[in-house]
Amino acid sequence: MKIINAYVLKMFLRYLIICLAVLVFIYVIINLFDNLGKFLARNVSGIDIFIYYLYLTPSYIVLLIPVATIMAVFFVFGIMTKNNEMLALKTGGMDINQLFFLLLETGLVIVLFTFIFQETVGTWAQTKMFEHKRAKIDKRPIRKSMRRSNFFYYGEDNWVYFIKSFDGNSKTLNHLTLWKISRKDQKIKKRIDAIRGFYQNGWVLESVTVREFDSSGNEKLNVYPRLTMPELKEKPEDFLRRIKPLEEMNFLELIKFVKKRSRAGQDVVKERVELNYRFSYPLITLIVLLIVLPISVVLKKGGIAIGLGISIVLAFVYWGVIQSCRAYGVAGLMDPITSAWLPNIIFGILGGFLMLRVKR
Repeated sequence: MKIINAYVLKMFLRYLIICLAVLVFIYVIINLFDNLGKFLARNVSGIDIFIYYLYLTPSYIVLLIPVATIMAVFFVFGIMTKNNEMLALKTGGMDINQLFFLLLETGLVIVLFTFIFQETVGTWAQTKMFEHKRAKIDKRPIRKSMRRSNFFYYGEDNWVYFIKSFDGNSKTLNHLTLWKISRKDQKIKKRIDAIRGFYQNGWVLESVTVREFDSSGNEKLNVYPRLTMPELKEKPEDFLRRIKPLEEMNFLELIKFVKKRSRAGQDVVKERVELNYRFSYPLITLIVLLIVLPISVVLKKGGIAIGLGISIVLAFVYWGVIQSCRAYGVAGLMDPITSAWLPNIIFGILGGFLMLRVKR
């Protein structure tokens, strides 16, 4: 039995790697031809194009692992059926469910790998890809600007800034508003308006108006010509940091970002959808195994071609449901948790039904 398990597992992993490599290659080629005109128009060198797709590859790997898993299952059991190995195993009294459990356990390992890979290599590669694309593909060298204007910043200890203009060279803020948000009820406890602020081992504000609000909403007003604010922990360089897009954040950064924006009373629906999706997507591999394993062993000889067709259809349908639910979630028409997990629930129920009902 151990020999058979090792044989099936070896075949499965081999075809998984082969299918994944082929799918990633196809995706790269399609993207390359789609962008070839842009590359040629901007005189992008071959090495820069290669590096660009090298950084893009991890996101393709995460995207295509479930599809490669489906294809690998059909290849394994299709070949075993073609060589009459499945018939020999059944005749010998072997319970096929043991092979199913083996591949499902492998699927759990793939799920864990996918999650860790996307949260480490995947997010790192997205950042490098953005920088490389901007500098080498779009020909816009990254220059660190020392000025910013009209922006919000979500600081430590529930402080929210709106800054009309910031000069990093002189470390000064001009026309800023600060809100202190209560951790308990997410209401504004204090509002500070200042004409100017400068940094000298801490922030000092000038021409300051301070409004404090009690639990009943009553306002206490104070005006100061100058006010030292040691409670503001942000340093000038913090205001110059580029805000990462969601796809460049790992889940820990995303959780922190969601909490900050939530405390500031900002809309975080899109971020919450993305956060839940980070956890739901890796589980797709395990769910598609539940669906395709019982189907793969009932296909007759020549079933590999049918299995590949089923792989493509299942991948398109699953992906379509995922994108539809995400769109509804981002639009606020569906709860973020539901939008991220509903596709897995639907196809998980289908997989459970097939595992229980399909004869093998």
